[in-house]
Amino acid sequence: MSTVSYLIEEAFSKLRDKPGFVDRPDQHQLALLISDMIEGPSTGAIEAPTGLGKSLAALIPAIAHAMVSGKRTVIATYTNVLAEQYWRKDLPLAMSLFEASPTVKAAKTAFLIGRQRYACLTSLYEHMPDMVGILQMNAELGIETEFRSILPLKQRELTPLWQKISAPPVCPGRLCNNYNDCFYYRGRRQAEKAQVVITNHSVVIQDALLAKLSDDGKGLLGDYDFLILDEAHDFPQAAVNGLEFELSGPRIGSLIGVSARLENALQPLAKTANDEKSWHELCHGFREGLDKCQKALIAYSLQLGQPGILTMTPEAVMQHPQVKSHEAKGGVEGAREVANLVAREAMGFVKTVEKLIEEWKNLDGLAEQVRQATDTIRNYLSYIREFGGGSSMLFEPEGVAVSYVGRSGADAMLRQDVIDLAAPLTELLWDKTPYVCMSATLATDGNFDFFRRTTGAEPMYEEILPSPFDFASATALYLPKPGAIPDPSQARKEGNEESYFRALAREISEIIRACGGRTLALFHSRREMEGVMAHIDLPPDLPVMMQAKYGFGTTGERFKENTKASLFALRSFWTGFDAPGETLSCVILVRVPFEVPIDPPQVARLAWMHTNGMDAFGSHTLPIAKMMMRQGAGRLIRRSEDKGVIALLDPRLISKRYGEEILANLPPEMRTFNDIADAVGWVGLGWGTKPRLLPSPELLENKD
Repeated sequence: MSTVSYLIEEAFSKLRDKPGFVDRPDQHQLALLISDMIEGPSTGAIEAPTGLGKSLAALIPAIAHAMVSGKRTVIATYTNVLAEQYWRKDLPLAMSLFEASPTVKAAKTAFLIGRQRYACLTSLYEHMPDMVGILQMNAELGIETEFRSILPLKQRELTPLWQKISAPPVCPGRLCNNYNDCFYYRGRRQAEKAQVVITNHSVVIQDALLAKLSDDGKGLLGDYDFLILDEAHDFPQAAVNGLEFELSGPRIGSLIGVSARLENALQPLAKTANDEKSWHELCHGFREGLDKCQKALIAYSLQLGQPGILTMTPEAVMQHPQVKSHEAKGGVEGAREVANLVAREAMGFVKTVEKLIEEWKNLDGLAEQVRQATDTIRNYLSYIREFGGGSSMLFEPEGVAVSYVGRSGADAMLRQDVIDLAAPLTELLWDKTPYVCMSATLATDGNFDFFRRTTGAEPMYEEILPSPFDFASATALYLPKPGAIPDPSQARKEGNEESYFRALAREISEIIRACGGRTLALFHSRREMEGVMAHIDLPPDLPVMMQAKYGFGTTGERFKENTKASLFALRSFWTGFDAPGETLSCVILVRVPFEVPIDPPQVARLAWMHTNGMDAFGSHTLPIAKMMMRQGAGRLIRRSEDKGVIALLDPRLISKRYGEEILANLPPEMRTFNDIADAVGWVGLGWGTKPRLLPSPELLENKD
C-alpha cells in the first residue's frame, strides 16, 4: 500500500470514530477515485449525490497527496458561501484526520475569492478608522461576511458601508502603505504557496485568463497540479460571467476611478522626475476623455430604438430569422462609435503612460524607483488595456459569441457574451491541468453528454454514484389530477393568467395546510410568484414569506427559524439552499423552468444550434430544465433523517411527451400520489408529526 493510500485509509478510520458519523462506502470510494486521478494524473466527471459527503471525499485525498508529494490541488465551488463552508467547516475536520511527522509534513492550506470581496485597509483608514483594529483582530480572512458579522448593524446599513471599504478592482499593490497587511494580497501570497487552495469558479477562470495573458504564464494561484470543480453543473455560468465584456456608464465610471488611483500611486515618482504637472495633465486629460465617452453613451441611449443583437459570429447565424427579429433597431453605428471612442481613449492613454515611464526610467537615479513601481504600473495599465481591448473587440467577437445592446436603467449597455464555451475552456483549462468535475446533478438522462457538449470537457473517467438516501420511504411525489391547474403556456397565450394564478394558489394553499407549513415553493418568475401570492388563502398561524428582490440570506434564515412558515422563492433558492430537518418538509416546483429565449445570448445560442442542424429544444432547453428540476427537488432531502413531499404542479409533466423524460431524471423509487393528503400520510407528515432531532455537529460537517 502506498503512503498516500495508507494516509487516506487512516483518515477514514479516524472519521468513523467521530461521534455521529455515518459510514458511507461510496464516500470512501469517491475519495479513492479522486486520489487515483491526482496520482495519474487523469481527468473525470463524477455525480456524487447530496448526503454522500463529497467535500471530505475531495479534501482527504488532496491533503494526503500534499503531505506525501507536495502536489498542489485547487478545490473550487460555485459560490463564496460554499467556499467558506469548505474552509470553515469541512477543511478543519479533514485536517484533524491527519498527523504530521518528521517525514510527512502537514499540508499548507489557503483560501482565496474575488478581490472585491475583501476589505481594503486603505479605505478603512479613510472611511472607518475605528474599525481597522477591530477587523484585524477579529477577521480571519478580511472578507465581506466577516465584516457583516462583526459590525452590530442591520444588513441595509452595512451595505453602503461595505461599498465604501471593499477592495477596488485594481490597486497600487506594493506601493500601497498597507500592502504587507492587505487582506487580499495576504490571501494571494498564501494561495501561491499553499498545497490545498479553497476558492470559487470565478477565481479559477480569472486565474486562467491572467495566466494566458501574462509573460510568465502565471495567474492568481500559481502553478497547480490538479483541479477539483465542485458544483460543476454551475461552472458554465461562471465561465460565461468570466469571459463576458460589458461597456456601460458604471464601468466607464469605474475606469475614471482607476485613473485617479493610478495618478495618486505614481505621483511621488512624477514629482521626483520633476514631471508632476505633465503627469497630472495626462491623467486629467484621460478622465476628461472618459467623461466624453460617458456623454456619448448617454446620447446614444437617447437615440436608441429597440435594444437587441448588434453582431454575432459565425456571421451566417446573423441571417437566422430569430436573430433578425431580435436585432437592435437603429443605433448600430452609434454603438460602434461609442466603443471605438472608449478604445481610443484607453489605448492612447496606456501608450502615453508607457512612453513616459520609459523616459523616467532613463533619468539619473530613477531606475530603481521605477522598478519598485513596476507591479503597480502593470496592474493599472493591464486593467485599462484590457478594457480598451474589450471595447475594440465588441464588434469583432471571436469564436461563437454575440454582441448586443441592452439597458442599464435609462442608459444603454453594450455587452459581448460567449455562446459556445467548449473552445475557450479547452484552451484555458482542460488542456492545461488534470481535473475532476463533480456535482450532485452533473448528469442528465444518466450520462454526461450534455456537460461534455456545453463545456468541452472530455473526462477520461465517468461515474454516477448512488444516493445514500432511501427515497422510497422518505419521500412522496405529488402530481395534481389532470385539469386541476391550467397549462401555463396556454394560459399566457390566451391572456388568462389570472385563472392560472388562482388555480395555483388554491393548490399551494391546500398543500401548505396538509403539511402544516414547512413548504418551499420554487417559482420560475417573480411575476408568477407575486400573482399567486395575491390569491393565497391561509390562516395566520401558517405564514408565507416571499423572497424580496434583495436579501436572499435573510429570507432563508427567517424561514428556517419558523417550522410553520412557508417560503415563496426564485432562482437563487433552486440550488445551494440548505434547510435540513422539519423546517422544510415539502418542496413545490411550480413550473418546469424552461429557458425562454428573450435575452440576446439565449436567442443567439438557439439560432446557432439550429443553424448547425441541432434540435435546440432537445439539445439545450430540455437538458437544462431537467437539471434544474433535479436541483429544485434536491432541496428536500438533505440528511438521512429528512422526509417529505415533492409537489410538481406543471400539468405539462403529464400532458407532454417530455414530461416522462423530466420525471425519469428524479429519484425513481418515489411513490406517486394525486391526492396531497395521501402523499403527506405516506411519509408521516402532518400536524401531529414529532420534531426530528438533527445529527451532531461533527456529522453535519460531513454532509456534502
